[in-house]
Amino acid sequence: ANYNAFSSVFKIIGKTMERNCLLIHHGLTTRGSEDRFCGFTDPPLSSQGQTQMMELRDSLIEKHQALPSVWYVSDRRRSLESFEILTAGSATPVVRICERLREINFGDFENLTWNELPLDFQQHYEQSISQPLELTFPSGESFKNLCDRVSNLFLEVLSYTEDDSSIGIVGHQGSLRVLTLLHENAPPSEFFKAVGSHSEAKWIKLDSNKIAKWRRKYLVREDKL
Repeated sequence: ANYNAFSSVFKIIGKTMERNCLLIHHGLTTRGSEDRFCGFTDPPLSSQGQTQMMELRDSLIEKHQALPSVWYVSDRRRSLESFEILTAGSATPVVRICERLREINFGDFENLTWNELPLDFQQHYEQSISQPLELTFPSGESFKNLCDRVSNLFLEVLSYTEDDSSIGIVGHQGSLRVLTLLHENAPPSEFFKAVGSHSEAKWIKLDSNKIAKWRRKYLVREDKL
């Protein structure tokens, strides 16, 4: 990955842009009850997951929370189906389907349970909890790459100065945790403390200056070591 690949538009503007963002974790999938590693794998929502998203939609309506008119949605089926249920019956929003919002690619361990992982990788994973930038899944993706693609995506999003409206984001536990780190300006070591649940919704504010500084501190610096 090119960790210096900041948005060219952002460089030209040279000022902070902020957007209020509604984070939505997709509903439970047909693999969820088995607690399997599900990253780039593309299962649909389960009937329970569909119900979760309908309940979330009803809850937001009851609270008189207007949904954003601009959405960024992971291209995985479980996120797309969650978005469709959540926005059913509402005014047609602007939707941008984003591969960079995918869950981390678990590689050789896609669809396995924790107990099915090799013992040496279980130990590697547990050791990486305090230093997740060292975590890489064989034939899959590194945690550093997950952070890079998600943070770089939102540097680009925040560079669109012609639109300062709030945005909705439908993604996965991993990609949404990264956005929470960016919002809180928290180190990568906090990643595993920000555990969310399916169909969870929360508002955060993303700040282009904070994201750029976070990348320089954790991604660019680490890449130069």
